[in-house]
Amino acid sequence: MSDPNTVFKIERGEGVLVVLPQGPALKFPYKQVHLESNALFRIVDEPQFRASIIDLSAVDYVDSVIISSILRVCTKTKQKGGQTVFCNATEAMESILKTIKIGKLWPLCKTRDDAVAMLASQ
Repeated sequence: MSDPNTVFKIERGEGVLVVLPQGPALKFPYKQVHLESNALFRIVDEPQFRASIIDLSAVDYVDSVIISSILRVCTKTKQKGGQTVFCNATEAMESILKTIKIGKLWPLCKTRDDAVAMLASQ
């Protein structure tokens, strides 16, 4: 299967995988969410990616299914010795992230450039 492109947009940088969720799972057919999530997990497992950026610029809200997929990306990246950084969260998304306490485990940067700089400094 090719890169996910509807539920998650994927951008491949040098050693960094950028994941852009495109909305809540309810917006997409169940099978598509499942297939694209699995494709995303296979990409995260590729050895060249030592860090992940979760860019939330395309969403004001994501549901538990998408959050679960994002958390799996974070966990897989950490298991490889890498780091995940979130960026570009709207106020609504920032509130969701605070509610589920993601910020305690993974940092949130204002911009993608800030996220890239944070990863580069480590």
